[in-house]
Order: sequence, then structure tokens, then C-alpha cells
Amino acid sequence: MKSTESLRGIFYANKGLKSSLCFFWCLVFFLVIQFSAISQQTAIDTVVLKEFENAKKLLTQKDYDLYEKGNQILNKLEKKLISEKNYDQLLYLYLEISYFYLTQYDYNSSQKTLDKVGKVLEKHNNNCIRGEYYEHLAVFYNAMGKEDLDEKYTLLSEKYLTQYAPKEKQVDLYYNLTLLYLKKEDWNNTLLNSLKFLKINEETGGDPDQPEIDLFIAESYYNLNQFDKAFAYLNRVKQSDVFIHHDDDFLLKSRYYLILGDLYEKQKKYKEAAINLKIANEYFKERLIYRVSKLNKSLNQKRELEVKNIQFQSVIKENQLKNENVKYKNYLLVLCLITIVSLLILLYFQYRNAKFKTSTNNLLNEKNNLLHKANAELEAALTVKKKLLDTISHELRTPIYTLNGLLHLMKEDQTNYEKNIEQLQSSVQNLYNLSGNIIEITVLDSFDNDYIPKKDIFSLKEMLSKLLALVKKNRDNNNSEILVFDDTIPEKLIFDEAKLYQVLFSLIDNAFKFSKNGKVIVEASKISETENKTEILFVIKDNGIGIASEIKDKIYDLFFQGSDKINYEYGGSGLGLTLVKKTLALFDKTITIDSEPNKGTRISFSLDFENYAEHHEVAEPLKTKEILDPSKVRILLAEDNKINQLITKKILTNKGYTCDVANNGLEACNMVSDNDYSLILMDIMMPIMDGFEASEYISKFKPDIPIVALTAISEDVNKELFVAAKIKKVLSKPVDVDELYKTIEYYCV
Repeated sequence: MKSTESLRGIFYANKGLKSSLCFFWCLVFFLVIQFSAISQQTAIDTVVLKEFENAKKLLTQKDYDLYEKGNQILNKLEKKLISEKNYDQLLYLYLEISYFYLTQYDYNSSQKTLDKVGKVLEKHNNNCIRGEYYEHLAVFYNAMGKEDLDEKYTLLSEKYLTQYAPKEKQVDLYYNLTLLYLKKEDWNNTLLNSLKFLKINEETGGDPDQPEIDLFIAESYYNLNQFDKAFAYLNRVKQSDVFIHHDDDFLLKSRYYLILGDLYEKQKKYKEAAINLKIANEYFKERLIYRVSKLNKSLNQKRELEVKNIQFQSVIKENQLKNENVKYKNYLLVLCLITIVSLLILLYFQYRNAKFKTSTNNLLNEKNNLLHKANAELEAALTVKKKLLDTISHELRTPIYTLNGLLHLMKEDQTNYEKNIEQLQSSVQNLYNLSGNIIEITVLDSFDNDYIPKKDIFSLKEMLSKLLALVKKNRDNNNSEILVFDDTIPEKLIFDEAKLYQVLFSLIDNAFKFSKNGKVIVEASKISETENKTEILFVIKDNGIGIASEIKDKIYDLFFQGSDKINYEYGGSGLGLTLVKKTLALFDKTITIDSEPNKGTRISFSLDFENYAEHHEVAEPLKTKEILDPSKVRILLAEDNKINQLITKKILTNKGYTCDVANNGLEACNMVSDNDYSLILMDIMMPIMDGFEASEYISKFKPDIPIVALTAISEDVNKELFVAAKIKKVLSKPVDVDELYKTIEYYCV
């Protein structure tokens, strides 16, 4: 019974591209393989199996009378096996029934049937069947998305099947174990179980052509640095019938060329490595298109099946009620013929029956309303999904096209080098802003009521001046800008600087974007001031295209941009105002928009700032000192990406610092134990040992070395993990070089 964790899942895990969408399709696709394997491996008697198949046909007809007949066949068969004390066949029947319910997405019935298997095994143990029972439990929990229980019962099935089951039932066990250890990157056990699979498969007369297993073995030898053996098994894959005759097996071929490219890279044959990695990438693209198509089809089929199940359950309940009504009426007629008292009893039961029918109808109406609501929510979700794909596709491809075009122009003509560099930086910044907005939306949704704002000390006037200059440079549109700043506002204030910057940048950027040859006015005025707090009103005004009254309530929706015409003319992701509204909500504030089409827009909101005093214990900006001899500063860079290693090391050595590189957390720990470092720059998402685990370990035996995270994951979402790992500061990728230098100077002086 092969596991749902397939070669496809491993490919994405190795490349850092696994997504929830891809994982779900792997689950649905390989669950079908598991179910097929179950029916082939059971030792159920042919007579019992025939009766079960007859019942199954009736149960899938979605007709109440046929459904009842199917249940009667199963109940009769179950009683017969119990009366004959044929417990082995009873257990196999239960396993078949459980599997059938699982294919119908009836998880409750499937679990109840599996519970019956467990109870029978308690009194009438059969170790071989117990192993198959654990195997079914692993499939059940895999379908439910409970990976820990899936792993637990897979290992339990290994214990029993290897000792008590014939070899024919051990083939898929070793396949499951291979995938289990492959996911854990336990290469020795992956290799061991792969070889056992091939051996038993050969002994039991299975198909000798097993390119997937050969690929697992090749990858294991590659990670165990036995490259010759890795090449040998890759050659077996290439000579397999599947590889030669199945051009549509994008997964096998993409994985083959990926491992081959990595092997050539290890041998420093970079040209061959590049060729094979490019081929792997092309197959991966084809596979991605294929899987998205299949996933959409599978989701639609599942939804239709679930809706039909709900409707059929309603039919079953209605027929049960009809049967009960007939029974009650018969009783009442008999009683009416006996005595007058029977009439009173009849009236009483009719009253009860009417009440019961009313409550049942109300329940059915409620369920129907819930079904309609669920359909509406699903349609809304699909609409948002389409908008997301359209928006992200446009907003990603536009700067990527710019990057690609400028790189080509710079290669052909270097006379406009500085201008091209500025345009490259602008395109990179657009990509960074887009990814930052998407991450920020996700972070804001995760806060609920537990958000604790940062307390940064900064100058509001200085922030507004820099913002206006930056936005004007990026989006000139021949607009003039005016900053009206209330001089009674304190010079230094305390607030979450990043959140305020995000809100002001989005609003000022919109004002410049939707205005041409116009004027943008930014006002900051004090509303009130107490000993501890100052309330400030912000107003951003422009004389641009304005906002139509009919869409004012929709402008805060995700990806909403007014109309296709506005989107085509002005661009943008449609995330800005959504982000502004959610951010202000964290501080219990709202935004006010007054606008008139073709005349302009006025946006205002207020915020409460803490007044700065010398005794405040808050996070002040880093105070750095010049490092007199940079060569004495030795920095360890823990980073698994080769390109990032090259770039970051070059940035550090250009400043005169000494830099060593570790490829993962474990390697970083070993290098720290053997050397003295002034600072550690730690990536978080790394193989073998991640940055959190490595930082926590280093902090225990060398706590004096400051550790700075250099990562792409969100600091807000993972704040507790950063604190637990004793990480001093978090720098987000792509890192600001000046901020990196300031951090080094702060911790290394």
C-alpha cells in the first residue's frame, strides 16, 4: 500500500518550492494508488468478496431502496462470518468496507469500521492482519492530513508485516519506508529500504523495471558522496522502459536531470550541470501545468461528490421518516378499533409526529441554507484566487521583463550603465514591495488580538520628508509635492516605525500614481497632547482621477483596482488600501476617504504616539562606531544558497572584513567550535540543521558571539522562535547593505 509521500513531494522539498497546492494534488493522486494496492493485497475469500462487490454496487447507486438492500447484504454477511467464527474473513471484510467508505469521502463510517477491526483483533489476534490493519490506519490518517499518525502506523505495520506477513505483502511496505526516510533525508535508511524493495520485488516476480526506486537509490548515493554508484543507478533509470517510452512522465525526468546536474556540479563540470538543470526546469514547468489542471478537476469532482452525498443523506432521512410514519399510522389504526382511548392516543401521536416533522424540515432547511452559503463562499474564494493569479502574474512578469531586457541591453551596450543600474534597482524594489505586501497581509491576518506594537524612536518630520522624496523619484508624473508639518509636534516620538512607514508609503504612493501634472499635499497636525501621548492627524490630498462613489465600499477588498481600464493604465497589485486598513485596525483606528471623480482625493486618519523621554526603555536606532581595522573582524556566514553565499561574501570582503562560509546549521556549529568569530550571519531555512536550532546550540557554548539572522521569513510571525534562539537582530532579505554594515559596526566595535 504505497504512501502518499511520492517522488513528486520530494522534488519540491529539495528545491524549496513545495506549496500547499502541489502537496494536496500529490495527496489526492497517490491516495488512488493506495486504495488500488489494498484491494490487491488482501486475502479475502472470493465468495465473501463477491458478496461485498454486489453490496458496493447497490450502495453507490444513490437510491434509498438500493442503499438499504446493500446494507442488508453487508449486515447478513457480517452476521454469517461471526456465527461461523470466521474472524479472519470478518477482519478482511471490515478492511474492504473501510476502504470503500474512504473512497466516498465518508470519513466517519470509515473510522467506525476500522474501530471494529481493532476490537475484533483484541479478542482474536492475527499478527499478519494486524500489520495490514495498521497499514489501513496509515492510509486513513494520511487522507485526513494527520502526518504524525500516518508515520506512526506505517512504522507499526513494518513491525508486524516483516515478521508475520508473506513477502508479497512486504513489497509496498519497503516502498512506504523508502519514502518515509527520503522525506526525513535519512539517506542510509532510504538506501537500505530501496535495496530491500528491489530484492523482494525480484523474489516475488514483480516488475523489474522500477525507475523511481532506482532514482531514490541514485539520490541516496549522491548524498552519501558515492558518485560512481549514483551515476550507475541514474543510467538504469535512463534505460528503463518508463523513461524511454513515456515522454509525459515529467516528474521522473525532471528529477533525473536534476540529480544528474547536481552530480556534474559536484565534479565541477559546470557546462554539463547547467544543461541538465535547464532540462530539469523545463520538465518541472510542464509538470506544474499538468498538476494544476488535474487539481482543479479533482477539486471539482470532490465537491460534486460531497454535494451529492449531502443530498442523498437528506433522501435517506426522508425515507426513514416515511417508514416511521407508516409504522405509527398502523399502530394508531389498531388502537382506534379497540377503544375510544385509542383515539386520544392517536391524536397524541399525530401531534408528536407533526412536531417531529416540523423540526426535521427546519433542520433540512437549515442544512440547505448552509449548503448555499458554502457554495457562495466557494465561488467568492475562486474569484479571489483568479484575481490573485492575474495580479501576481502581471506584477511579477512586468519587473522580470524589465530586468531581463536591461541585462541584455547592458550586455550589448554599456554606455548607459548608471541609468540601467537605476532601472534595475527600481524593478528589484517593485518585486520586493510586492512580496512584502503579500507577506504583510498574511502577517496582519495572523495577529488577531495578540499584536504587541514595537516601540521605535524616530523623527516624524524626517520620515515624511524622505518618503516624499522617494515616492517622487519613483513616480514623478510631473507632480509637485508640499509637506505641511505642524512645528508643535515633538521632535522625537515613539511608535511602530515600520507599520507607520507602510501606511504612509502606500497612501502617498497612490496619490502620486493617480495624479499627473498635479499637486500632492501631505499634512501632519497635532490634535491633542498630554504628558505621555500626542494624537496626530495625517491628511494626504491630491487632484488626480478620484474615486467613484459606487466603488468606495469596495476599494479595501483584496486586489480591487476600480476597473480594468484603471488597472491597465496605472498598474498596481490592489493590496495597498487593504494593507492600510488592516494596519490601522491594529491600533483601533480607521481611515476616512473623501473623493470626487476627476477632482481628487482627500485621505485622513489619526494615530496616538508616545512622547519620548530620556528614561524610556525602547529600541533606539543602532549607534555605530567606525571599525579601525576591518580585517580583524571575522564573520561566519551560514547560508545554503550558493549565489547568496557569493554575493554576501563579496559585500563583506569589499568592506575589508574576513568571511567564512558554512553551507548549513550543522556545519556552522562545527566551525564555531573550532574558530573564534566576531559575528555570525545566520540564514534560517537550511537543510540538515536550520538556523534556529544552530543559533540555540551556539548560544549555549559561545554566548558572547552575537548572532544576526539574515533571512526571508517574517520576524513578526516567528518572534518567539527568534527570541528562544538568542538571535540579537533580524535582517530581512534582500538585505539593505548600509543596514548590514551598521549592524556589523554596532556588534563588532
